[in-house]
Amino acid sequence: MPLIKASCPSCGDVELTLSDLKVMVCSTDGRASYNFRCPKCTFRVSKAAEKAVVDVLLSSGVTMSFWRLPLELDEEHVGGPISYDDLMEFHYEIAGSDWLDRLNEKKSRSEE
Repeated sequence: MPLIKASCPSCGDVELTLSDLKVMVCSTDGRASYNFRCPKCTFRVSKAAEKAVVDVLLSSGVTMSFWRLPLELDEEHVGGPISYDDLMEFHYEIAGSDWLDRLNEKKSRSEE
């Protein structure tokens, strides 16, 4: 079985089998990466990959999976980013058992 050399940020160069690697391709924009679990430290490692690297890995027998960017990235966003205070306010809002009713009530009032 062929061995493939890759680099772990913690352990340096490691040798992997084809089944240790997986190619991931974003079907939204075509970006690709490969990932593996380091055989020395067991951390999951992911590296960006150019098309030539992807082609070599796939022709060697490495499996490929596709993923998509979340559709929420295309949504229009109004207002600033969520702050720590916003998060704490939400936390207190959902602390009670009637939180969903109160949240819906606030939403209804804000839409009027």
